[in-house]
Amino acid sequence: MPGHAAPDTLTVVVTDEPKSLDPCDTDLSGNARVLRNNITETLVNLSPADGSVQPSLATAWEQVDDLTWKFTLREGVTFHDGKPFDAAAVAAALTRAQNPALACEVGLATLKALVLTPEAADAKTLIIRTDIVEPILPSKLAALDIGSPDTPADAKSREPIGTGPYKLAAWRPGQSITLTAFDKYWGDKPAIQNATVLWRAESAVRAAMVDTGEAQISYEIAPQDGTTANDHAFPNAETSLLRIDQEIAPLNDKRVREALNLAIDRDGLIGTIFHAQAQKAMQVVLPSVFGYNPDIPVWTYDPEKARSLLEAARADGVPVDTEIVIYGRIGIYPNSSESLEAIQAMLADAGFNVRLEMLETSPWLKKLLKPWDAGRQPSILQTQIDNTEGDAVFTLPNRFTSDGNTSSIADPKLDTLISDASKATGGERKRLFQEAFKYLAVDAINIVPLFHMVTIARVAPDVNYTPDVQAGNEIKLKTISYR
Repeated sequence: MPGHAAPDTLTVVVTDEPKSLDPCDTDLSGNARVLRNNITETLVNLSPADGSVQPSLATAWEQVDDLTWKFTLREGVTFHDGKPFDAAAVAAALTRAQNPALACEVGLATLKALVLTPEAADAKTLIIRTDIVEPILPSKLAALDIGSPDTPADAKSREPIGTGPYKLAAWRPGQSITLTAFDKYWGDKPAIQNATVLWRAESAVRAAMVDTGEAQISYEIAPQDGTTANDHAFPNAETSLLRIDQEIAPLNDKRVREALNLAIDRDGLIGTIFHAQAQKAMQVVLPSVFGYNPDIPVWTYDPEKARSLLEAARADGVPVDTEIVIYGRIGIYPNSSESLEAIQAMLADAGFNVRLEMLETSPWLKKLLKPWDAGRQPSILQTQIDNTEGDAVFTLPNRFTSDGNTSSIADPKLDTLISDASKATGGERKRLFQEAFKYLAVDAINIVPLFHMVTIARVAPDVNYTPDVQAGNEIKLKTISYR
């Protein structure tokens, strides 16, 4: 018989343990789902409905001139350690996030290529000067979680201190993270006082934990397990893909990269390994993202053409018989291993020499992030890209420019397109981003796009919780209650 949780306790099960609980590392979703709007908060939030900028720790903002923004901060906010929330604290957090020695994820990704100089005009007025025109700075600051001014300036922290509705009670590595409600929280108090986050790799195990009462919410339930009335499917803003390391032969030949795409039967994967509601992807963002290009054709399944492309490349001396390793991440999404086993068989059928290697998160991150070994084996990497912010600038620069820390392409034309689009506004911004997506997917073929993803969460019947498009990155604990 299922057990029942105490009314002041909630247990949530996710796929894997966060790699960091430092406030500056929430650009990694595994970290954000524990920290974001639970322990730490940002100046603004982005609406899950339309990506519009909403007040949080800042109540107002305005662009003073092309390179200057002013933010008005919320009154009556304190950090969990009793320190006041003020402009000096935000300035310290922003300066820390941009410190290259710390290698903060938000600095390497969202704030990449920006130099932001903060100044506390007074306790509740923050001035931020930019080195280049940044028309959507408030949206970008939705990625900057603000930690206490006592957060170490020169080292990562495992004990985050924020302003959120919960404070960290304990992190037991390899076991659990526990949070407890912060009684001096400035906003609406959470209905549930204590929350525990666990991680289990197997979908069936996560699902069963809700049935037995060991947990009340479980994320990333596989399609074959998510068949009950307590399972809720929702678009999660993620796009699954294979990133091609096109610097290493034979993947440095465009014909080989095209053959990779033609060899995969995406229709055969939908409703079997991937959720039946998953949509074939044309590019790495959803249609709701500003800059999405509706004119990029979806790849067809054409193994015969894939074979002919490989033969043509072989005739020109391209070493197409070289072994290519597919690096997968265990638990990146339900059926992650099964999906790559199927893709490996498809690629082999088309004539590729491929080997599959499934990795835990830490070694997978070493394949995702630079620097890489110059003598590395040719590879393609299983990954996902999410964009809940609504603008292509949150996807393209870090992942697809020459100096991006996850980018496996170095193309001056693409760099210029992305840079020019990031500075532009209105219709010109949209046109340039659309051109960049087309260049990436059609002209360069740096990716094997798979699907715009759907997630299943199992929720106990006595729990009030409706996951939204941000649920892959945020577990919004303060919105959850018991019936």
